Amino acid sequence: MSDTSTLNDVATGIGIVFGFSGFILGLVSHFRDRAKVTVEIQWDMSITDNSAYDPNKQWGVVRVSNVGRKPIYISHVALKLPKGYDHTHLVLMEGVAGQKLNEGDPAQVYIVDQEGLEQYFKNWRKITVQVNDTTGKVWRSKKLKRNEKPSWANYLKIKAKIIPTKTMRNSNAKN
Repeated sequence: MSDTSTLNDVATGIGIVFGFSGFILGLVSHFRDRAKVTVEIQWDMSITDNSAYDPNKQWGVVRVSNVGRKPIYISHVALKLPKGYDHTHLVLMEGVAGQKLNEGDPAQVYIVDQEGLEQYFKNWRKITVQVNDTTGKVWRSKKLKRNEKPSWANYLKIKAKIIPTKTMRNSNAKN
């Protein structure tokens, strides 16, 4: 009888080890095989030899890459603005058409016109890029570092352009 119970105990132990191993491999496979998207924004880029974009202007470049294992379908791409403005998002029209990204595909690139973004200069670090896929998942870029300040966020340049100084207001009042 002891030989049978010893054999049962060994078989039970082996079953527990293989069952637990299968469970762990299933979890690893599940987390590895998910969709994962990286979103990056880079400001003050120049474009050369392209008739679609003005080479004299500065542009923003958004890169969306699928680094996960499952394909995704981009629904739309937008700049997410911080609270306190009239709008919450600025939709990139190139990103509305949608694009399928498979594992290992080249990054999808969207060009952002920097003109008109001066009004957000106070919160330039809080502006991020948001990518929505068709499953409802939202992917966001990281906030920019302090040393990555775009030219449109230069307060002194904008203040001189938009807001007249005190001496300018006084001289205009006298005329």
